[in-house]
Amino acid sequence: MSTKERGASTLPTEPKPFRRRVKVVDEIIESLRQDIVTRRVKDGERLPTEKELSRRFGVSQPTVREAIRALETLGLVEVLHGSGCFVRSQGGFALASALQTLLQLESVGIMEVLDIRQVLGRRSIELAAVKATEEDIAEITASSSRFGQLGKAKQVDEVVGYILGFQRAVSAAAHNPLLQSLEAFLLALLNEIQVNSLTGKSVRFWRARAMDFQPYRLGILEGVRSKDPVIARVAMDLYFDAQRKRFEQDEDLRALNLSNPQLISVVADMMRDLRT
Repeated sequence: MSTKERGASTLPTEPKPFRRRVKVVDEIIESLRQDIVTRRVKDGERLPTEKELSRRFGVSQPTVREAIRALETLGLVEVLHGSGCFVRSQGGFALASALQTLLQLESVGIMEVLDIRQVLGRRSIELAAVKATEEDIAEITASSSRFGQLGKAKQVDEVVGYILGFQRAVSAAAHNPLLQSLEAFLLALLNEIQVNSLTGKSVRFWRARAMDFQPYRLGILEGVRSKDPVIARVAMDLYFDAQRKRFEQDEDLRALNLSNPQLISVVADMMRDLRT
């Protein structure tokens, strides 16, 4: 079914009173946000028109328009000109957007990002060893086996895709949605920053760099297959030790922080990709 064919939601039309000490548009944003996150308005449904919402909240249409723009920025709705405003579930993007802002405001260093990624990854592998289904193990196995075709990769982005595919498969096997969303953002961020910091390196360089970690990936796969969290954790620790060594050996990479103007642009591009 196309977006245009999806039915509009049914929401109250009577004006809703607001506390005057809070900006009215913020109240509208929060009210609509609650409608979305509680699934009162389901993914793909069209919100009422600006005119209908202005009557519901007792405000002008420009005020409603401001609230809608904020919801769109949060990744909760999508405005299709000529069709209306539709709910678009992008919880992962909303979380990534909040984390992006936090990391940049706090001038977080890349090594600090790596610290958190490794803390989460160690918990993730322990959960994966316990919770991974046969389908999860098959996906991790397939992701690992794809590195046998790495020599055919012609672009750096293809190589990064192989790397992220394996890491995401392991994270998904933990069956913890919040953990998976956090890891997905940090994985994308760390890989994007590495590619940017090593601009000009050939695809051959990246293929070799990726294959250096293949023994660790195979160890992680066997750790998940073992169904033993301790064995799986040891395999992940070896992977992380090698990863940290790579970061520490690169003086320029090690010194980066997320408030760097160049990185702000890089992360912005990454966020646009996450939203599509």
